[in-house]
Order: sequence, then C-alpha cells, then structure tokens
Amino acid sequence: MDPDRIIQAISTLSGPELSRVREALERRREQLVKQSTVAERRNHARGILQLEYRTNPKTGTRRGPYWYFYWREEGRQHSLYVGKTDDPEALLEEKFA
Repeated sequence: MDPDRIIQAISTLSGPELSRVREALERRREQLVKQSTVAERRNHARGILQLEYRTNPKTGTRRGPYWYFYWREEGRQHSLYVGKTDDPEALLEEKFA
C-alpha cells in the first residue's frame, strides 16, 4: 500500500473519521513496539519461568509461545531461552545439571 495515497485520502476525512484513523495508527504502533507478550509466569528455583509470544517489530508477525527463564545475579538480570516445550522445568534441569 502506498503511503502517499493514504496521506492523500486522509485529507478528505472528517473529524470523527480522523479520530478513528489515529486510534488505528496508535494500536498498530503499539503492536510494532511491543516485542513480547507474557502468556504465563511461574516461580522456579531462583528465578521466573515466563511463556512469551514474540512479535517481529518490522512485520508485526507474532510467533511462539516460547519459554524464557529470568534470574538476577550480582544485581544484573539474566535470561535464558528455554524454547517450545510442555515441560520447561525439565529442560532447565538438563541445562543446569
């Protein structure tokens, strides 16, 4: 879709129609900026297991869900990609064994 044509079409819209367009633009911008959505969180060991959907910021394509493990060590947050699984705790045990 050509942005110039969209901009030209906007010039013919009324106030209420412009409000609808602004709302749609804001929703789309939020989708592009927000790169992950949390579907589930669980405490595990010394951190948190989190099931997330990831969004490609350029295309808006949503992928997942994927498990990530987050923990703090020496004042810094760390993360570990666990992957797609029905038993993330078992995979973590294997990685840290």
